[in-house]
Amino acid sequence: MILNSASLTEGLRRGVPNTITFLRVVLTCFLNYYIFNHFGKMMIPLIIFSLIFLTDYADGKIARLYGLATPFGAAFDLLADLFFIISSCMVLYAFQIIPLWFLFVILFKFIEFVVTSFLLSKSESERTIFVFDFIGRLVAVVFYMISALLYISYRYSPVIYTFCINRLSYIILLFALFSSTYRIRNCFRMVRVSSERKVIRQTGSATML
Repeated sequence: MILNSASLTEGLRRGVPNTITFLRVVLTCFLNYYIFNHFGKMMIPLIIFSLIFLTDYADGKIARLYGLATPFGAAFDLLADLFFIISSCMVLYAFQIIPLWFLFVILFKFIEFVVTSFLLSKSESERTIFVFDFIGRLVAVVFYMISALLYISYRYSPVIYTFCINRLSYIILLFALFSSTYRIRNCFRMVRVSSERKVIRQTGSATML
């Protein structure tokens, strides 16, 4: 009985990060529903935005702090982030607050990140499910914050909103392209090195024979 109780407690503890991530998905759904039906209201969206940002910080922090990180948790966290970013930007696009091309930039960067992470994680030096780069992290942070920034500035600060649309969005596009180019180049480099090692091994085996 004591053993079963301990196992149950351990199972619940391990499920905390994923539960927080799931909460972020629920909050995202409620946020988008509320904005779509009450566009222009600020108090509730600000509270939900804050909770979403808090849960995004908390799930990863708890998982790393207590050794609860898993490949499933990492993938779930990434998908929850993508769901928040894309869905919130789609709602803003419905009100003509964000350009459609920016949504495609986000989708492209996400797909590139997953594919290059898969390839780079196969290298000998990388043992994680996702491989990050510094510029890519900066781009991801802006992607994550942009919907809140645009929604608030559209209402209260036309100057900031105009800057975001006419300047910041293009700066982020350039940074995203730079990050993608860097990651794709590393993938090709890894493939080339792997091929060279394979040739060396085959040559060595042939020499021994």
